[in-house]
Amino acid sequence: MALTVGVSGLAPPEITEMPMQKRVVEVKVNKDFAKLQQQKNQANPTSSSTTTQKPWVRTLSDNRKEIVTPTVIAGVTFGGKPPATTDGLEPWISLDKVGQPKTIQPQMKDGKIKKAWPTYGTWFATPTTIVHSNKDSEFHNIDDPEFHEETWIDEDPYEHSLNPMIRCTPERYSKKGMAKDKNTEPFCTPQDNVRWIMDKTYFITWYSGFFDKDVENVRIVFSYVKQAAHQKGWKRSLPNFMKRSLPNFMKRSSEIEKGGKVQNSFYITEWIKNTKGYFPLLVDEEWIGEKEYQRKVLISIQPDNVEDEEFDLLEKSVVVEFSKGVKVNKEHLQDLKKLDEKNANRYLGVEVDDVGIDYEKYMIMMGLPTCAALFGLFAYLFVWFNMKKIDLSSIKKKSYAREKTTHRRIPFRSKKNKDYTSLPQYNNDIEMKND
Repeated sequence: MALTVGVSGLAPPEITEMPMQKRVVEVKVNKDFAKLQQQKNQANPTSSSTTTQKPWVRTLSDNRKEIVTPTVIAGVTFGGKPPATTDGLEPWISLDKVGQPKTIQPQMKDGKIKKAWPTYGTWFATPTTIVHSNKDSEFHNIDDPEFHEETWIDEDPYEHSLNPMIRCTPERYSKKGMAKDKNTEPFCTPQDNVRWIMDKTYFITWYSGFFDKDVENVRIVFSYVKQAAHQKGWKRSLPNFMKRSLPNFMKRSSEIEKGGKVQNSFYITEWIKNTKGYFPLLVDEEWIGEKEYQRKVLISIQPDNVEDEEFDLLEKSVVVEFSKGVKVNKEHLQDLKKLDEKNANRYLGVEVDDVGIDYEKYMIMMGLPTCAALFGLFAYLFVWFNMKKIDLSSIKKKSYAREKTTHRRIPFRSKKNKDYTSLPQYNNDIEMKND
């Protein structure tokens, strides 16, 4: 089709419209995409599909069946249905020093898996002794009447098989105290003196094997810590609760070492199964207070074999800071944006509301300091040029009385006492007497 446009009586050259051609896009087909996406959704805490997972049925080791309902806590899905096939590259959840979850994606490189699922060795296994006798028919080389074999019995994977989050072991203990020479046992997260922001969920994790075998349940106690205003080192007078247990006093937090005092407990959890090893906590604004911006809190863990009267808050504890956080105002450039929109629409004939700062007043405020600086510079140059035209030769130097005057120049100044003889300075000035 030819297009002709006449301008000033001249006919432009003909322009032929070329047919539109589509760009060729190379499509890559991944046959395993559906399987990988399913595995990703099972363990990715940011995936929207984790919140819509339906209950499912699994079969236990004794052929019993149970219904599992997935639970999402702080973006972590507990009880999610595992993928049909596994290859060791399934994502898992790690925890940072404050106790917030982070997704770890394993990678295959040079035939080895990096960032693979954590292994725990024998931390959760039970040591046992198996006795073998020479009467057993399967052994033919036992000379002794009995043979003792030391071995480990692994725990039942039933409770933790659907938990994608890393577990707490003594290898993950951190340091606390001013010298960083004490462990945070039995806590792995949070570390000592970290900050928790209001309305966020954090995971408290502990090593279940730290307690005795007869401990089935534990509960977590939260207490306020009053910070010392001036003390930075050791307190000379110990509080009564520290005097009752001096060895535990050496395991305290650096905030306590600086003079902080433990006050009342404001929140105590229900009894939690010790083998669970974790507890999620949402920081409530009421715990901080309306007038306070931040509060120091002591986190202690109490086993069920210790009575309330005998429980020492400092024995197994860490200190964290509950904070309201920082509110960022994203509308700080709103006035300037509206001003730019007003100036842009002015040339289009569009009337806009006079909202925002007054441009004329803004220019006046910015111009006044500049005008004052220019006026001062002009005055200085004016005086400097005119001083050269003035003849100052007729001006005589003024003479002062100085030493001719009889009054004291400086009040309360004593006169120099000149009625004295100078001390000898050399050996020749000393008269030697020979008796």
